[in-house]
Amino acid sequence: TAPPPPPAARGLPNEKAMYRQALLAAAALGAAGAQSTSRPKEETNTQCLLYQGNGCHAIRDETTCLNSRDGQIFDYLDGRDTRSQPCVWCGGEPCEPGGSNLCESYSWVVGNPSVRGPPPTWIGANCLDGRDVNESLARAIARPMPATTLTSAAFLPVDGGVDRACRGGVGDAGGNEFGHWTYSIWSAPTLKECMAYCTGTCTGVEYKQADRYCEVWWDYIIASELKPGYSCHKRRGVENVHPRAPPPGVSEIVAAGAAAQRG
Repeated sequence: TAPPPPPAARGLPNEKAMYRQALLAAAALGAAGAQSTSRPKEETNTQCLLYQGNGCHAIRDETTCLNSRDGQIFDYLDGRDTRSQPCVWCGGEPCEPGGSNLCESYSWVVGNPSVRGPPPTWIGANCLDGRDVNESLARAIARPMPATTLTSAAFLPVDGGVDRACRGGVGDAGGNEFGHWTYSIWSAPTLKECMAYCTGTCTGVEYKQADRYCEVWWDYIIASELKPGYSCHKRRGVENVHPRAPPPGVSEIVAAGAAAQRG
């Protein structure tokens, strides 16, 4: 049976409940293989997925889409959840009428009143085959690095860097305000590759090697917190950057009510 769609309209969403619903529905869309009984269903279904800091909608191939989840700086856009949502491959056709995106975050299209479906050709990204994030990295098409990348010499370790998680000026862990976080998330094999995603007005990175977890910060990193396995690095020369400096294009997106971002 088809999974229940998320609510069509909401203001500030109950993110935990919506995230759980999206994961369960994504499993129903793309279930393959036996579920693990050693972990909660939600964790089993997403722990291997690669964060895509540019969003699911930037992906153009099926393999990468089905190994990914959304890592955009936004929690939600136009009333629909985005961040950490499993990606959905729309069968090689545009996910929305009149659109051009072949891959989208789950809640962007499932439950979207402009989309009738989901069609049977849609597949949701999940980890039900038991793979880990390293296998997903090996499967996905390599993402091109920016033409101009920064080396480790361009960063300063915060409070020694090792076993430190970055902390900013809004909230306890970078925080969010109206669904807008201070960092985007990528999955990166190494700290060096994580740092390569720090371009434009990026202020630094946080990285956890064990999970290949990479936060690319756009707000000022003002401190760090003891957190084993993490490392925090502030970009040199941006100590006086204005708080909440967004990645390129984000301020325009906010001003336009986020509608201009979607293709």
